[in-house]
Amino acid sequence: MLNEVKSLFAGKATKTFLTVVLLAALLTRPGYTQSNSIKDITAHKYALENLIAGIHSENDGVRRNSIYFAGYYKIVETEEALIAQLKKEKDPSTRILIALVLYELGSEEGLLVVKDLSLNDKDAKVRRITTQIYSEYLVNDLSNGSLTSK
Repeated sequence: MLNEVKSLFAGKATKTFLTVVLLAALLTRPGYTQSNSIKDITAHKYALENLIAGIHSENDGVRRNSIYFAGYYKIVETEEALIAQLKKEKDPSTRILIALVLYELGSEEGLLVVKDLSLNDKDAKVRRITTQIYSEYLVNDLSNGSLTSK
């Protein structure tokens, strides 16, 4: 039984998963408010590096949770990693999640990638939802009076 437990915690994906779990515990501890979370996590170089490693993880759950946390806490330093992951992501629902996070981050570069996804993705559901995300971005941009040619 002990050997089974040891082998369970020996894999790279499991180590990454445990890192993300610890990061999640850190971010959700009592007294940790969302308003100061962005400053706190980006101040800790290793926490940000671990979050980015989670975004690129081979473990689907770790990857999706890391992407979710990047959007929930609006960690703009993850934009580049999210765009890179979006370009190579095979799972349609994860591509949609990344598009939503890029929208939440307010990333102009990221939204241009979402626009491309809405036009060229092989999955009809991804095209449909990312078209809605990009349309929402355009509507918000227009209502703020800052629409430029896209």
